Amino acid sequence: MTVMRGFTLKKIGIVALLVLLSQGLFAQANVDSPYSMFGIGQLRDKTMNSRLKGMGGVSNAMFGKSLVNTENPASYAMIDTLAFLFDAGMYFKTSDFSTSNLSETSSNANFDYVAMAFGATKWWRISLGVQPFSNVGYNLVVNNHKDDVGNYATTFKGSGGLNQAFIGNAFRLGRNFSVGVNATYVFGDYETQTTLSFPDSVFMIETRRGIDMLVKSFMFDYGVLYNTKLSNGLNLGLGLTYNQKMKLKGKQTTYIRSIKQSSDSDVEYPIDTIFYSAKDKSRITMPHEFGFGVTLQKDNHWTFGADFNWSQWSKFAREGVNDSLQNSWSVALGGELIPTSSSVSNYFTRMSYRFGAFYEQTFLNIRGKSINKIGLTVGVSLPLPRSLSKVNVAVEVGQCGTKSSNLIQERYIKATVGISVFERWFLKRKYN
Repeated sequence: MTVMRGFTLKKIGIVALLVLLSQGLFAQANVDSPYSMFGIGQLRDKTMNSRLKGMGGVSNAMFGKSLVNTENPASYAMIDTLAFLFDAGMYFKTSDFSTSNLSETSSNANFDYVAMAFGATKWWRISLGVQPFSNVGYNLVVNNHKDDVGNYATTFKGSGGLNQAFIGNAFRLGRNFSVGVNATYVFGDYETQTTLSFPDSVFMIETRRGIDMLVKSFMFDYGVLYNTKLSNGLNLGLGLTYNQKMKLKGKQTTYIRSIKQSSDSDVEYPIDTIFYSAKDKSRITMPHEFGFGVTLQKDNHWTFGADFNWSQWSKFAREGVNDSLQNSWSVALGGELIPTSSSVSNYFTRMSYRFGAFYEQTFLNIRGKSINKIGLTVGVSLPLPRSLSKVNVAVEVGQCGTKSSNLIQERYIKATVGISVFERWFLKRKYN
């Protein structure tokens, strides 16, 4: 006879509440990054799981009995057959933005992800969850002067972002191979505004162009994983990932409007709408993405891994316009050490200690300068008492962009805290 252990209505309610809470918080994300004005905004981290974030984001060939690794859906096949896994996390980020003569600090926090996974059969695993897809959040003012006009300012402002809900399936093909696919529903909206104003004149009227993009569409990504046992208790993993080129469907609303600002408040008064267009069948072309990874593990002692990823962002287009993006690529290295996983008397030797590093050429190339990103990571796992569940903490210190050519450099510290819950779902009774 098969029974379900520990899966109560209370736990179902907690999971449902966290999923609903995450959707509401994602919509309130505030990136405050000037580089989110390009493409579809600032993309989420390559790696969702807080455990993998502490390892530099290594994920393409990572797998484990208690690991929900959404970056390679084939990894779900390695999850414990009897397990129900629940993973959720949030992040805190502080950034210093600077140019050659200006600087500004920004801080934000947000719920990061919710995911769960479980076994359907001995050869089939299922995962589902929600997380951000991209975020838009910036407010830039560029001041200029012309003799025949006087002083004028151009304000660039953006807000909103896209979220994603996914369901993944993985299948074991024999002892060493597994394949998987994620079906992802991308949804949300973001708005960008460009306003031309004349601060020194009461006779000149402000003009604003606004674009609002509403997206509701599906994407698909795939994974292949090969793992084999070597001598001396070692395990080798090789992973391949592929994100399919897709056209996100949505609705784009564009307007050009003349407005007037109240002299004694921030209230704006629309005067006239010069142009208005609403397209119900807008398209955003998302690029191909490929990834390869390798890992070497010794059970319950250590793991080392390396990743390479490449994305064809030069083919990105929004309503036929590619935004002058370039192809991006990244490399990541990371590791994990567990001194003595079976120790009873020493809690610190049961903890996992992680480290990593990454380098990325992003899809941005501005004024002939590639916007690159580099970072170092550390992390730990804190085992919970009388449980296989853990609290994972990761800290990332990094830099993105450059001060040359009057561009903006971001230096940041980002901390992610996640909880990984491991429950046994189905157990066979020895006695009836």
